[in-house]
Amino acid sequence: MHHTPPPAPISPALTAELRYLHQVMQAIEILADQPTLCVVAYGKIWRYPDLLSTSLRYACLAQLHGFDVSPFKQWFNKDSALFAQHGLSWSFG
Repeated sequence: MHHTPPPAPISPALTAELRYLHQVMQAIEILADQPTLCVVAYGKIWRYPDLLSTSLRYACLAQLHGFDVSPFKQWFNKDSALFAQHGLSWSFG
């Protein structure tokens, strides 16, 4: 009989980061439709590349927490060249 060990527990710090990134994504989501804008939120000026990198980290953490990230995977696969242009890549597990 082959037994798979349970996944490692998720640290409270990663859960807190996921919550923070959820708030950030809500504040900067307008950049998806208007990539030339800048958004001031959470003590920072956010630009389109920030949206891309934040969404990538958000999806990674969401997947780690067991959330369905298939819509993000579809977006990433469709626009992988855009992500790569900003030095961003991800291999989905």
